[in-house]
Amino acid sequence: MKKILVIPSHFVDPKKMKVRIIEIAKGMTSRYEVYLLSWHAELSGGFLKRLWSCVLDLFRKKRLYKSDSFIMIELPILHRPLSLAIKLNSFFLNKFIELENIEIVMSGSYHMFEIPEKRKFKYVYDLADLPAPGCDSYFDRFIHKHTGIEAGKADEITVVSKSLAKYVSEKYNRQAQFVPNGAYINELRSLNEEKIKEIRQKYNLIDKWIIGYIGLIGSWVAVEFLVNVFYQIKKDINNVALFFVGASPDLKKLRNKFSEENIIFTGTIEGEIADYFNCIDIGILPHIKNLYQDLAFHIKLIEYTSARKIVVSTPLEGVKNINFPNILLADLNLSEWVQAIKNAKEMKWSNEWDRMVEPFDWKNIFNTYFGIIESLN
Repeated sequence: MKKILVIPSHFVDPKKMKVRIIEIAKGMTSRYEVYLLSWHAELSGGFLKRLWSCVLDLFRKKRLYKSDSFIMIELPILHRPLSLAIKLNSFFLNKFIELENIEIVMSGSYHMFEIPEKRKFKYVYDLADLPAPGCDSYFDRFIHKHTGIEAGKADEITVVSKSLAKYVSEKYNRQAQFVPNGAYINELRSLNEEKIKEIRQKYNLIDKWIIGYIGLIGSWVAVEFLVNVFYQIKKDINNVALFFVGASPDLKKLRNKFSEENIIFTGTIEGEIADYFNCIDIGILPHIKNLYQDLAFHIKLIEYTSARKIVVSTPLEGVKNINFPNILLADLNLSEWVQAIKNAKEMKWSNEWDRMVEPFDWKNIFNTYFGIIESLN
């Protein structure tokens, strides 16, 4: 049985949140012995909380333990300064690889580790997004430079979108294999009427027509614009609600600013989220168009579609590449979005559309990765 080490771009608890490379690692466990590197550093919270988690990472001891189907690994990890951190982290990592006779490394890390050019194992580099949104900061420039170096060393590069594959070809002169994000389609299509009723009651959504955004609410989400769209929609559609499902670094500010009854921000939802997709009436992707968003693969579109929802989205390149008939495109223009949402309300789901998402089922994504792993000689 092959030994595979998986290094995520950032670590989250697989039981609480789904991250691309960790989900892929889950699928690999059915055939291979999979080691998953973990650490504690917080991406959110106050400065002292984040600082303390970084201190804990640096001074922890090497530890291996079983968690579900993974073998979890803890090693000392330094987060800053970047140039020193990458050297120290790679020293401990490469010692572990050699000691455990790891045969394949799958890494999604943009800046924390470097893989040796001369090595006895195979190296798959997975890019889940554009490495950094720009080149203005030292951090962004460091990431772009490091990503180029790692891309040059990898035996195989996988990317989340066709647009990102083109970017890798032009930027790093490497061919990358397009492997999209996946969805657990059967879960998204399994209606739990009791759970849906419970969610609607919890957020006072009974008998309301729900416009839903599901996902991390970052600066790329045009929240204020969408609220203005909602105010216009309210004039023509009774009992409409705007439902934001997911975490946000600005959650408190958003709740205070948009505090009326029918605008809801749930905050973090831990565990399974499929019932929330079935709770809403239409899905939305109001992302601000830029290079980072254009090159991304927006898995929420697959999840909305798996739950048989009509969707309104900004015309990002990745969205246009998907080209599903249930997705209506509208620039971030008030009148365009108001009309698109009204049009979406009148659309009916066609059973023929069910087949569209089948290539994006995680079981098919896993099979693609099995092929990649077995092709590495």
